[in-house]
Amino acid sequence: MKARYAVLGTLAAAIVTSGAGIAAVHAEVGQQAGPRTVPLVRYFDGLKHYVTSGARPGPNYREEGRFPILTSNVPDTRAIYGCMAGQAPRDQFLSATANCENSVAGAKKNTALRQEGFLYKSPGAGRRPLYRCYVPHTKSHFVSVRSDCESNPPTSKVNAEFILGYFPYSG
Repeated sequence: MKARYAVLGTLAAAIVTSGAGIAAVHAEVGQQAGPRTVPLVRYFDGLKHYVTSGARPGPNYREEGRFPILTSNVPDTRAIYGCMAGQAPRDQFLSATANCENSVAGAKKNTALRQEGFLYKSPGAGRRPLYRCYVPHTKSHFVSVRSDCESNPPTSKVNAEFILGYFPYSG
């Protein structure tokens, strides 16, 4: 497997260029002991977002941000899944349910793509919230560390749906 390494502050992140899953590539925060992480990367192609710990979804997507996500289930965590919405073309989103929220009213044939990793269920020292956001006019989901989901009315209206979980944060 080929990987290239980029240093982001104290986070040494392995960027997968072969499309391998989270079990194959890990990132470690400094020399601190603790759970391993991999970057959860937010991409944008000018219309749609895509958030994954896997390979970039295509050549037209540019990286917009990175968040460390745990590679294993440790106490107080839950799995996070990448899903494709059945009711909106190219609307990829993250979910805390393996069935990609198909039991939620209005969900139509959402498809599970992959398990992305794990996030903490509750806040705590060294943790930061990750919000799931939705842009209604483009029908595109993404994630943000900001509770307003980077909304910029009146130019664009973005809805914060909920806190997806909490990622480890060192400063």
